[in-house]
Amino acid sequence: MADWIIDRTGKPVLILDEYCFRSPQGHVTSWLFGNGVYALNGDHIGWFEISTLYDIHNRIVGMLAQACEPLAADHLPAQLPPFSRRPHIPLLKGRHMRTPATTMAPPQAMNFSGAVMQPG
Repeated sequence: MADWIIDRTGKPVLILDEYCFRSPQGHVTSWLFGNGVYALNGDHIGWFEISTLYDIHNRIVGMLAQACEPLAADHLPAQLPPFSRRPHIPLLKGRHMRTPATTMAPPQAMNFSGAVMQPG
């Protein structure tokens, strides 16, 4: 089942479709293997953990819409776009070392308005 990835403002930026990410137009942009995200050429470009998509520098790119406040769904298109065919999976290249979780700030929850909610 496919689901929208939204950014901090609640804008749909990607679609998670099984083991690939798609653009809002339905085209494959990257692959998901384990928790690693890989470009179409096989380069490691980020991580996907606990409903959150991170870039290679551990910055949050977006979150699954279902992991955000229910009102976030109000900004999503009524239906998904038609999906293009999946290209062949490339040879995956080495993964980057990830900054240990102890040095990272905890992910901040996003609310419907795009404002960042401070942890507890």
